[in-house]
Amino acid sequence: MNILNKLNFNYKENKLFYMMVFVFFCVGIVLGTYMVKYMNLNDSTDLAGYFSSFTKSITEDPVNNKVLLIDILKKNLMLIGIIIVLAFTVFGTPFILLVDLIKGFTLGYTFSFLISTFDGKGIWLALVSILPQNIIYIPCFIALSIVAIEFSSTKLRDRFFNKSKVNTIVERELIFKVGVLLCVFMVGTLVEAYLSPGLIRFVVTNVYKVI
Repeated sequence: MNILNKLNFNYKENKLFYMMVFVFFCVGIVLGTYMVKYMNLNDSTDLAGYFSSFTKSITEDPVNNKVLLIDILKKNLMLIGIIIVLAFTVFGTPFILLVDLIKGFTLGYTFSFLISTFDGKGIWLALVSILPQNIIYIPCFIALSIVAIEFSSTKLRDRFFNKSKVNTIVERELIFKVGVLLCVFMVGTLVEAYLSPGLIRFVVTNVYKVI
């Protein structure tokens, strides 16, 4: 109950940050979805061919989960690292929101592309390849963005109004929150590396009947 109270208090204190992150992320999803509709035929054909070859290869060759896990960690840690670095800058907020927009764009683009390319069956491939890990990723990503914007805004306010440095308690709170979110992110990477390939294989072999 204490945690819920803290979350509720944080939401009331930073309602604007929650709104900005959510809006930019959703706008990115919408832009990504519409981009697929306006993609030219050659690009669409190339991407469809690439993804079809990928779905075939995943049924024929065993997945090296360890290598996949390392690749996923590199991708996620790079994105998380950018947000954390921006959190320690005075004018990091607009750039963090830009990262949110790009993240939403890639998610909306990928989901819409899979559905439109593979017709009705694409919904199953989109769900198993995107949904499992993103159930964990998206809340963590949004939470991390809000924490980063909150810290960056604190630095901006202290720099130009209070004329004092951000105290160590605030920095420790940031490190603690980021540490918790990183642990949850790790769960998402394990899901993406070990669960999603099996789900994709199941859909490809049973819905698309590749083999």
